[in-house]
Amino acid sequence: MRPEGETIIEDGDEVFFLAGRDYIRRVMTEMRKDESPMRRIVIAGGGNIGLRLARALEKSSQVKLIERDAQRARRVAELLENTIVLHGDAADEELLIEENIDSTDVFAALTNSEEANILSAMLAKRLGARKVMALINKPSYAELMESGSIDIAISPQTITIGSLLEHVRRGDVVKVHSLRRGSAEALEAIVHGTEATSRVVGRRVEELKLPEGASIGAIVRGDEVIMCHHDTVVQADDHVILFLSDRRHVDAIERLFTGPAR
Repeated sequence: MRPEGETIIEDGDEVFFLAGRDYIRRVMTEMRKDESPMRRIVIAGGGNIGLRLARALEKSSQVKLIERDAQRARRVAELLENTIVLHGDAADEELLIEENIDSTDVFAALTNSEEANILSAMLAKRLGARKVMALINKPSYAELMESGSIDIAISPQTITIGSLLEHVRRGDVVKVHSLRRGSAEALEAIVHGTEATSRVVGRRVEELKLPEGASIGAIVRGDEVIMCHHDTVVQADDHVILFLSDRRHVDAIERLFTGPAR
């Protein structure tokens, strides 16, 4: 649903919002309690994903990585500088307790077995990990797991779909982000042309013939982020950020921004 001035946010709502980069933390503190930085990270799985995550975090966080294959564990330990690499099973309760899982900020299960990821993440949560996430290949499983004890279910399919769509979408729809497991989308479209050649240049937001379920949230004009209102005028070279609650209307958005003026 598109929020209006009288819309009341309720417990459990999933809210998508737009804000300038400098204001993100301020917005988040309004939505939820400001959380302290995640410093203690445990990663289950020393595959490519686990290795790259550990490498990205080890300079700023205390990272431990658990890998059940001894040869792979040795290889990962050679490739990482500040990460503690453990040979073992991330679903081993004794191992997790021994490694102080109850003081862990984030437990990330990233093995190539989604069943193992689900089990180890649920176990880590039960043992006191502050936040747990699991790599789950089936998007339907991911949504189901997030409604239980797993805080964040990561589906490679929905993560990569955005980057794939960037190359598939026509015209100047330059960024696509899949929302709600692919049922909705957020788009970034670049405006080109003049008032004579474009359907959007020089027109107020309320004049644009957007399909049902589509709304313009913000315009990035140079270095300025403009929160849109009904009377905001779209200009050439604007980057327009749109939300679509129904992804079936993406083609209509593309035609609006790339088609000739009528």
